[in-house]
Amino acid sequence: MHRLCAIIVVFVCLSALSLSAAPKFTFTLDRPDAQYKCGEQATFTVLLAEEDGKPLSQGEVTLTLTRDGREKISSAKIDLSQQNPATLAGTLETPGFLRLQAAYAGGEKPLYAIYGAAYEPLQIQAGAPLPEDFWSFWQQEVQKAETIPLDLQKEKLEEFSNEKYTSYKVSFAAPGGRVYGFLCLPQGKGRVPAWVSVPGAGPGRDAPAVDANFATLVLNVHPYDPRQPGKTIKELYQELNTNGTYMYIGAPDREKVFFHRAILGINRAVNWLAAQPEIDPERLGYYGSSQGGAFGLILGGLNGKFSALVCNVPALCDHLAYKDKRSPGWPSYCAKLQYSPEIEAMVPYYDAANFARFIKKPIKIMVGFADSTCSPGSVYAAFNAIPSADKEIFNEVGMGHAGRPSFDTSIAWMKKVISAAQQ
Repeated sequence: MHRLCAIIVVFVCLSALSLSAAPKFTFTLDRPDAQYKCGEQATFTVLLAEEDGKPLSQGEVTLTLTRDGREKISSAKIDLSQQNPATLAGTLETPGFLRLQAAYAGGEKPLYAIYGAAYEPLQIQAGAPLPEDFWSFWQQEVQKAETIPLDLQKEKLEEFSNEKYTSYKVSFAAPGGRVYGFLCLPQGKGRVPAWVSVPGAGPGRDAPAVDANFATLVLNVHPYDPRQPGKTIKELYQELNTNGTYMYIGAPDREKVFFHRAILGINRAVNWLAAQPEIDPERLGYYGSSQGGAFGLILGGLNGKFSALVCNVPALCDHLAYKDKRSPGWPSYCAKLQYSPEIEAMVPYYDAANFARFIKKPIKIMVGFADSTCSPGSVYAAFNAIPSADKEIFNEVGMGHAGRPSFDTSIAWMKKVISAAQQ
């Protein structure tokens, strides 16, 4: 028995060591800010090391340079016994992002990582022009939505309410269904500023967001009640995706695609919030990440009621970027639907970079130079389209599809703006 226990202990320890010893890529560029002019050479240095920092001395790494993950520029196979760290240099002749992908197959699992260098990113333009009827289409859809009774459903949530705030589950009618969310109102503060948020891709939220000094309205994109009795939000999400991932539902019909209902319903919810007696309509803010970042651009352009917007790694940008040999942002509609003429005709109307063209309020955006989900070129295409005189982008070198302190400080900035705004 003692011997068996000893064997088990040794096995567990070795397993833990194996798990903890996974190697990791580290990247650097010859310019810390990763910014270059077209035609200049960028030199990447790549190190593959154990957890303790010791460079690997066996195996092979494949390095590949591309234009934003698409057009291959060069590649090299690195023998780690001869080079580690290794370098690879390249350039772009037109604005975009030079992406380095490193691949190592010598461990228990294949290891991949990317890094990016920016080439005149402020000159990146969307892969296709704004449709001539873009604005008229959405104004028409907004007007059509208003012919549907709002049918507000508002249910107090006792478990999320106390003497300081009261929380509610809310839902609103929208073309083709409903949108659901959560409202939280501070008590005894008179008319208060409010912020709105839409979650990133996934099941959504099933509880309110509490903020002592602000009203909050968190809105899911999905058509289901997130607190439906007898089912978890994960079960509801799985049911929604039974016949395909939700964002592709209804495509390529621009009046039936999944986000049509979500955009119009969430827009109605924002208008309802601004009209409530507890809310100061001149002090509305927004923040979101990924899918939520996209809705910041969409609502910022379509609605116009927000005093400050924060969008971290926004999705749904520059769907036709491949026409400029760049990668579009999530969810890569055209690639998913085989680049059909019908999907190419639909996607401009659901491109957050096109809504961004109508944003006139202060906005901050975060972009990850190593983001393969919401490509940095697609984010810059949106940022560059924004006409607001008060806009800022945070270049997060080496960041993938994630968030860094710049997101948190920008949210704090947004709250400060709507706190200071006058009625």
